[in-house]
Amino acid sequence: MADGPGGTVYMDAPVQDQHHDSGMGSGSGSGSGSCTPMQIELLQNPSFDLAPAGTMWIAAPYDATLPIVTPDLGIAQQSTPNDAWMGGLQATDYGVSTCSDTLYQDITIPATATALVLTGYYEIRSGDSTTIVYDKASVSLTQTNGTVIEPVFTEAQLNNTHPTTTWTAINHTFTNVSAGQTVRLYFTTLNDITLATSFYFDSLSLKATACP
Repeated sequence: MADGPGGTVYMDAPVQDQHHDSGMGSGSGSGSGSCTPMQIELLQNPSFDLAPAGTMWIAAPYDATLPIVTPDLGIAQQSTPNDAWMGGLQATDYGVSTCSDTLYQDITIPATATALVLTGYYEIRSGDSTTIVYDKASVSLTQTNGTVIEPVFTEAQLNNTHPTTTWTAINHTFTNVSAGQTVRLYFTTLNDITLATSFYFDSLSLKATACP
């Protein structure tokens, strides 16, 4: 599964204007009054379980016959019915040197946000080397034009040399809150001609601390 010219696009992802500046929220409510900040979930369908599968996410699997959001993982699910399964391909099966998947959702961070935290789970399964990097993945908060604002996991952290073989917690507090911006939570994987590596994600949550 990966991005390619025939990638699958799931509709209903929010469409927003593009922004390029990043900054921190003030922590105060609009106007001169004060407020009690609360945690606000920014992702839609964060656990991938709404129907049809992949609603609110934009996915581009390299092989369009293998959707990224699926109940068919070949491993124990983190939660039912769906998870995101990225990678898992061997590029030589497609006559290419590399193949990649992408998955993302655009969200708008409240202008009053003072904190931003991503939680969830990931798992890496690989039949490849545990000493040489061949297959890799990354998770980032980006601008809608693709410019990285802040990485959650780099390719040095998510690759075939770091198989987890179990669901592993994600807990990332962003140093750049990007208050007031429309941004993108972006996942990408790259598999080469050697043995396949699968990258799984589920039960995500992107919460901003902000005044309602």
